[in-house]
Amino acid sequence: MDHVNVTDFAEAAPRPRAFTVLIPRALQPIVNALPTEVRQQVLSELFRVAALTTQQRAGNVRGYTYALRMEVAGCAVCVEMDDARSRLMLTGLLFKRQDA
Repeated sequence: MDHVNVTDFAEAAPRPRAFTVLIPRALQPIVNALPTEVRQQVLSELFRVAALTTQQRAGNVRGYTYALRMEVAGCAVCVEMDDARSRLMLTGLLFKRQDA
């Protein structure tokens, strides 16, 4: 029986790098000022999008960058997906207060 080296297999089948979520320092005070429940929903959505992107690109390295705009918990959220760096970066956040 032949001996199989685990490192040989790992090199032959590279795993996709997980996307990280970057919140620039300039936007951190805005994120911190959100109501707790809204902040949790916004951060959860950012990490969900990053995880989905990691799954979708498994085995398909394209090297693309694109922008995404979405509404989350009454916030207008803008993110930039940078495939080459495996990074999702928050680029804009606007909380739309809905006072009664």
